[in-house]
Amino acid sequence: MNHPGGGRNDIPGRLKRQFFIFNMILPLSIETIYGPIIRHMFKVKHFSEPAFKVIDSLTNATISLWNKVKSTMLPTPAKFHYVFNMRELSRIFKGILTCKKETINDSLKANKIKPELFLVGLWRHEAERVLADKLVNNKDKDTIMGYI
Repeated sequence: MNHPGGGRNDIPGRLKRQFFIFNMILPLSIETIYGPIIRHMFKVKHFSEPAFKVIDSLTNATISLWNKVKSTMLPTPAKFHYVFNMRELSRIFKGILTCKKETINDSLKANKIKPELFLVGLWRHEAERVLADKLVNNKDKDTIMGYI
């Protein structure tokens, strides 16, 4: 349960006394969680230098986008589901990590797209899929697309 506000009501004190209430904060550095995972899955030896630079910057780009969305798209009574937590962050990374290294490296032959541009497009697609699909109107979706 979250704190009251944004369409959420407080629960009575008589009910609260039956539970142990604690608040968990986000880890101090989310980059230390997702950075090593993406670097391990997409190793340097399998990619060109420009492609690995993109891979290395995906973590910071995703976290920056998530923080921006989380701070601007706040829940209201009409948009009570606008809650962006680490679950969305995990879904973006999960979508990126499901792409095989062969697909990325063969994108130049198959689609005439450089691997680094393919990775940026993959990141954009996953960020749009996870974040923009949650929104209810085109104005909010356009705002998110501007952030991306």
